[in-house]
Amino acid sequence: MRKNDKIIPMENEAITTARRILIYVAYDGTSYHGFQVQSGVPTIEGVLNETLSSLFKEDIAVIGASRTDSGVHSKGNIAVFDTYAHIPAEKVPYALNRQLPGDIRIVGAAEVKPDFHPRHTDTRKTYEYRIICSPFESPINRLYAHWTYNELDVGLMQRGAEFLKGEHDFKSFCSVNTQAESTVRTIYDISVVT
Repeated sequence: MRKNDKIIPMENEAITTARRILIYVAYDGTSYHGFQVQSGVPTIEGVLNETLSSLFKEDIAVIGASRTDSGVHSKGNIAVFDTYAHIPAEKVPYALNRQLPGDIRIVGAAEVKPDFHPRHTDTRKTYEYRIICSPFESPINRLYAHWTYNELDVGLMQRGAEFLKGEHDFKSFCSVNTQAESTVRTIYDISVVT
């Protein structure tokens, strides 16, 4: 039975069509070689696939909205997966977080239309880079910020950052084997704050 594009199975009724679940994934990428599955190394996608497949007892492969590089963290990367399981989407984070390692958490979930694809939606990403200026490096922040003992000219940095606004080809920042369909991106806003 369907109601508002959501599959609501009757009691003891088998789900015959896969449902698509969107998850919001937060992670500390320190121990991972990026988001996308790579052979022989731990990745966020690899851990999600393994954990979801084990939890739902079916072969599951997530589709992420964005790849991240080795060591990069995220507060809310999105991914989708298809499942025949009965579990309501809003319960998925509770079930998954009990099985995931402490450096990966599902912070939200929703059922979406079967043709929803996270890379084919009009979305914007926000990136944050931190620089700590102090005489000595902090061991607590060493994995989450760049450290320098030099004093920075924030005004000059902001003026330089303004040149990045707009549409530009960022091919020179990509790896040689990039799988990006296009290397042209638009930066809508950029700010340097203290």
